[in-house]
Amino acid sequence: MRNILLICAAVLAVFSSCKKSDKEFFDKFPPEILFYEGSAVQNPDFVAVTLPAGVSEWNVKARVSAPLKLKEIKMYKQTGGAETPLESYNDFRLSPNVYHVNYVLTGITAETTIRIDATDLDGKPTSRTFVIRVTP
Repeated sequence: MRNILLICAAVLAVFSSCKKSDKEFFDKFPPEILFYEGSAVQNPDFVAVTLPAGVSEWNVKARVSAPLKLKEIKMYKQTGGAETPLESYNDFRLSPNVYHVNYVLTGITAETTIRIDATDLDGKPTSRTFVIRVTP
């Protein structure tokens, strides 16, 4: 009986010393970018929209998250091959793990691609694009 208790204590000591920290666990997860249309993310594959004829404005909404806290988010617009920076975010004191991008894009007359780049505090980058098509 005494030997069984010693073996159990030894096994417990070995397994408890192998515990990974949260940082090591989350280290394999880069930031995530999800575009959405309504008030929250409903479809993680929402990556394009077609504007009705006469509409030239779209509210770009995205949920950007990182388990190891966000460092920087940059948003770009590409129309006809030319890429233009739109916004840059780097103040995440109130919500360091999740940030909701909400940007009204006006003057859309041709197919436009929005790209969001996100980097976490460990320097892991993620990039995702969203296409806005225009009905002729």
